[in-house]
Amino acid sequence: MGKRYYWLKLPDDFFRQKPIKKLRRIAGGDTYTIIYLKMLLVSLKNEGKLFFDGVEENFTEEIALELDEEEENVKVTVQFLMAQGLLQLIDESEYELTECSRMVGSESASAERMRRLRDKKTSQCDIGVTQQLHLSDVEKEIEIEKDKEIENKYICPEVNSGQPQPKVEIEPVTESRTKVEIEPSCSKAELKVETEPAQADVFIKLPLINGDDYLVTKEYVKELKELYPAVDVEQALRNMRGWLDSNPRNKKTPRGIKRFITGWISREQDKAPRVPDKPKPVSQNRFNNFHQRDYDFAEYERQLLKRE
Repeated sequence: MGKRYYWLKLPDDFFRQKPIKKLRRIAGGDTYTIIYLKMLLVSLKNEGKLFFDGVEENFTEEIALELDEEEENVKVTVQFLMAQGLLQLIDESEYELTECSRMVGSESASAERMRRLRDKKTSQCDIGVTQQLHLSDVEKEIEIEKDKEIENKYICPEVNSGQPQPKVEIEPVTESRTKVEIEPSCSKAELKVETEPAQADVFIKLPLINGDDYLVTKEYVKELKELYPAVDVEQALRNMRGWLDSNPRNKKTPRGIKRFITGWISREQDKAPRVPDKPKPVSQNRFNNFHQRDYDFAEYERQLLKRE
């Protein structure tokens, strides 16, 4: 059967515990404390239990013999521990240290060997790291040169040559213009493809804050006319162009330009005069559904006077 190792783990507040403080304040208390610790060590293998084998006349004398301590000191210690509940009598031949189970640690011999092996490997790794940290000046210079070579290999061509690389634009002659831009980059060439409406389909250009133009197509103008019939949409767009040119700080972003257009035209729609309602037709009823007749009331009056 393999060996097994035990150790005593004292809690960090061991000497601050009230029973231990009281024990140490007794005359000879430090000696009694040492005896208590030695009793804990003896009981480790037996899970905190101490046995009376009958070698001596009583338990106290036998423990004093095993610990190599004075019998009188052991007697005082045992009495104190039993009074504080730190030592209990199980039967006439068995005693138990109640706090021992909380302070015992153990491992097998194989586990101990593995722990030592891990500690050794960790120590070797630490030595290797320390050696790497102490590179000579020559090695440091070599590392710096390698870093510079890597930077020069992957650096932007604009930085190497000191001159900006020209953009390549390909504009095929079609009804809709396709703009292709190839821009040099540090990592890879970026290809940008933008499809723009043909010039014939553009009604007006509105300048944007990023320097580009928003192309208002004739189709979009037609849609605005249907939505806002009371507005002269073409003139409103011209007014927008003039206002944006006069207020460059208020130019819009590509995402906000449509909201600007619809907001402008919507306000124009609200300010437009209302179309008067058509007069309601005169209702026909039974009281005026005949032709109007003309009567000569003066003649009727003369006739009536003659009769009288």
